[in-house]
Amino acid sequence: MVASMDWKRITHPFRHPQPQPTQTGVLGEGKWVSGSASSTTDLRKYKLWVPASHDPELASPLLVMLHGCRQKPDDLAGISGMNAVADRNNFLVAYPEQTLSANLMRCWNWFEPKHQSRGAGEPAVLAGVIEQVSASYKVDCNCVYAAGISAGGAMAVILGVTYPDLISAVGVVAGMEYRAAPGMTEGLAAMKHGGPDPEQQGRAAFEAMSEGLEARPRHRVPVIVFQGDADRFVNPVNASQIISQWARTNQCLNGHSKQQGMLAEAATRGRVPGGRSFEKCAYKDGAGRPLMEKWMVEGMGHAWPGSPAEADYADPKGPNASQEMWRFFCETAGEPLGEAHGSLWDRLRHLLPGTH
Repeated sequence: MVASMDWKRITHPFRHPQPQPTQTGVLGEGKWVSGSASSTTDLRKYKLWVPASHDPELASPLLVMLHGCRQKPDDLAGISGMNAVADRNNFLVAYPEQTLSANLMRCWNWFEPKHQSRGAGEPAVLAGVIEQVSASYKVDCNCVYAAGISAGGAMAVILGVTYPDLISAVGVVAGMEYRAAPGMTEGLAAMKHGGPDPEQQGRAAFEAMSEGLEARPRHRVPVIVFQGDADRFVNPVNASQIISQWARTNQCLNGHSKQQGMLAEAATRGRVPGGRSFEKCAYKDGAGRPLMEKWMVEGMGHAWPGSPAEADYADPKGPNASQEMWRFFCETAGEPLGEAHGSLWDRLRHLLPGTH
């Protein structure tokens, strides 16, 4: 069935964007460093942005940024402006690159079951990227984050579920809930209409986290979501499903029943000066700490909000998603691993193949 599908129609919404790639020496004289990482079955290249203010003697936060279909690392760096945020706040940004051999449109394969579990497929090789960066740079093991757009946003959710011992929080732009589909046909349907019951998927996510939770016991996974209400390719209902899925997952992590739920603040509305209006819903955990945020941007399509310039899948009129993600990650940082868990590199050496 997949072979007979109209690929031109399917991939039309993911045409290659045309922002100017970030170059070494730009954005405060930060630099690109190229690398590659592997699992037992896969290998991926990545580009790492190292800000000029980086101190090799100090542990730095790390953000893994996952591009959308038909994109490469430079494209996502260009439309997100995340490197500029990294320069101002001194953190590393890794941009793994999907291959044509893995997906003809360079999509992360979030809709295939073999890429939805720990220890195999794309989640494992993305964990390998974290391993490789951590072997070369001092990385703060309490401050490793995953974010992405579209297919990359969906894979960021999966990475947060499959490696909760590595990922401290998740950021999503126009993405999908965990295991939103078991195949491409179902994936296209989920993009158009929404995925399965998020209550069910929330429990499935918690069950999938079991092995990672043995390495890093924890009680919460902060998540921030951005979605345009005029997105023609990812139905805005998916943003609500991501929040509902993670609400249930976080309830399970904290041992709460469904009835206790998350605590939602009243929705607040705002407008970017000269730009778009948005609604922000913030959610707290039972202790009153910030846990999740959902930003719905009025009139925005399938794009990264707050982009530094006009480009395909970039919307400069929206709120600055990159800046808000980093603010959220900093606000929700916590749950230190403790001495028993050791450094991130020590844990990765036991977690990943070929590093003993």
